[in-house]
Amino acid sequence: MGKRNILKWAALAAACPLLLALAACGGSPAQNDAPKQEPNASTEAMIEAETANAPAEAGENVKAPDGTPVEAAWIYVQGYEWGPGVPKIIMQLPEVPAAADSLSKEGALAVTNGVRREVTNVGFSDSAGEFTGEPSEYVTLELATNYAASGSPFDYDMSVMMNKWAKEYPVVAAAVVGGETYVIDADLIDSRVCPETEAFPERGEYGGEYLNRMNKEMEEYTLRYAANAPDALLNDGAQNPLIVWLHGQGEGGTDVDIALIGNEVVALNREEIQSQFTTPGGANGAYVLAVQCETYWMDGGDGTNSGGDVMSRYTEILMDAIEDFVRAHPDVDPNRVYLGGCSNGGYMTMNMLTTYPDYWAAAYPNCEAYAWAIFEKGADGKYAYGEDGGYRMTSDRWMTDEKIQAIKDIPIWFVNARQDPVVKPELFSMPTYRALLQAGAENAWYSMFDTVPGTDDPGAEYMAHFAWVYTFNNQVTGVQDRDAIKNAADDENMGFAPDNNGGGALKAVDADGNQYDNLFAWMNAQKKA
Repeated sequence: MGKRNILKWAALAAACPLLLALAACGGSPAQNDAPKQEPNASTEAMIEAETANAPAEAGENVKAPDGTPVEAAWIYVQGYEWGPGVPKIIMQLPEVPAAADSLSKEGALAVTNGVRREVTNVGFSDSAGEFTGEPSEYVTLELATNYAASGSPFDYDMSVMMNKWAKEYPVVAAAVVGGETYVIDADLIDSRVCPETEAFPERGEYGGEYLNRMNKEMEEYTLRYAANAPDALLNDGAQNPLIVWLHGQGEGGTDVDIALIGNEVVALNREEIQSQFTTPGGANGAYVLAVQCETYWMDGGDGTNSGGDVMSRYTEILMDAIEDFVRAHPDVDPNRVYLGGCSNGGYMTMNMLTTYPDYWAAAYPNCEAYAWAIFEKGADGKYAYGEDGGYRMTSDRWMTDEKIQAIKDIPIWFVNARQDPVVKPELFSMPTYRALLQAGAENAWYSMFDTVPGTDDPGAEYMAHFAWVYTFNNQVTGVQDRDAIKNAADDENMGFAPDNNGGGALKAVDADGNQYDNLFAWMNAQKKA
């Protein structure tokens, strides 16, 4: 199968850190050529649940007070459990004030995208919004940020069921410095600072010609990617692990920053997770590779999101892209490649395991949407709906016994929430996991939570589909009772006992008696023979 490398896997970091910080989140809203996506039962459940759980941000028409216009301004974008938020506004003054105490929180004002925000702190900063305590031409307003008032710069495009950068992001802000009021009243959607995505400076594309199984024609596909570049790993003289992440339905498109912060993938680069990975003779840490497709991982070839019972059109190109990345990075250990993703990306994780079972050191699918059975379709090829509004299962297995046998020896750790209304575990991961145990899988684990309460915002209750929140918070610490699941006669709960305290009452213990305190400590120990 032919392929071409559009852009070498090479770091594209700019020489100037400020320019890189500004460019990392810059650009126009992501474009997508997929046909209009008809909402299915899962999509409707997602929209209904999300609407119920996320309070609406009331608009407010606030004009900037009289004052001196600033030279420039930026919004500071950060990844949270619920997606991106704007916790800071950075303003550049015409000149550096004479004294550090000339700055006051009194009179500070911030309205982002029509929503009045609480200003919690004002201080002199550097150009990336970090407080310095010394007089500077940069002033940063720190804003209260939570699930209800996040200031998200994303819009959800219902025509394709994907997140995109907002077409505009009006900001009204004011700060009092030395008794003078400095103001900004402008659209800042293209003026963004994203230090967390700056930490993924290696950007590129991988493309080629592949067979579309639906229309039997050869087509051009392109994947985009972003990878971190930890200095400690680059210079340790050792081969280091690689964590691959595959995004959910809403993070496809042509701007990989959306995949990085739409599901807080940037958390994989934070110290709490990076410190879990160790390499003999090398440094602590792991490379992280986030890959983005243009439509959906669950797209079988017609540009729409399937029910998880098809072979992805991106199967071969994703494998080629990952292998190419590993070859291009001699300091990546090909025996320590870990694959995971959420929802659509969880489906693709299982799809890649069943198609290429010998490649992976371990896998960590979250709320995976790889169907247990094939769903019924009408004469027009579209999914049929049952009385409950969901797809109707047939008696034909999609996760066949052959697939179970192929993957039963791959170390795998599932993460789910029992009350997930979008990808119902009983139709996807639960029967798959039970079948793996019954087939003799020895290094397969499952963390089953019940609901998904907030940690970034302790008062929030997210839709239970957001099981990846536990993974990115390094809160996946317990596992379900394997024997109870393996021997369960109950087809409804299948021996599972949801537990919001770690995902289970037991710990993962390997054949040598080693106990693992969390998902990433276990992952670190997995290596292909």
